[in-house]
Amino acid sequence: MEEFGTVGAAEVVFERRFEAPRERVWRAITDPQEVAGWLAPAEIDLRVGGAIVLRFDDDNVERGTITELREPELLAYTWNEGKSDSFVRFQLEQDGSGTRLMLRHTFEGEADLPSYGGGWHHHLELLAAQSAGKPIPWDTMRYRELKSEYERRAQQEREAQLAREH
Repeated sequence: MEEFGTVGAAEVVFERRFEAPRERVWRAITDPQEVAGWLAPAEIDLRVGGAIVLRFDDDNVERGTITELREPELLAYTWNEGKSDSFVRFQLEQDGSGTRLMLRHTFEGEADLPSYGGGWHHHLELLAAQSAGKPIPWDTMRYRELKSEYERRAQQEREAQLAREH
């Protein structure tokens, strides 16, 4: 399994395996106290049509609406409602004693995909640590390293695309 997610034209996609049962990972992505430990302080009305609010800081509050919910395997919601909508989808599958997580964040408008790639990558590292009972804090330097790597990969992909076109 590739450690880095893929950054497409309008989405970032990650696949991760966690050494925790699916119910544990489900709780980590749906319980507001758990979500605060790896993503952001959260308010979650866990039902289709329910609101989700993620407070990264005073200037960065993401609001959305839950669009799909099948406990303990699927959670999807809009992201950044009212600005330029995007959609986040978590799918969980039992994988032996662990869990396979697929995360897809799709954008309707323009987005800084390397930034989202680096951000989700690091947040998923925090989720893995928290699910294993060993939480770690957000590390801005780690995020910046990851964002730079996603920018480098995006540039390589653009250059490869140009080479294919000529």
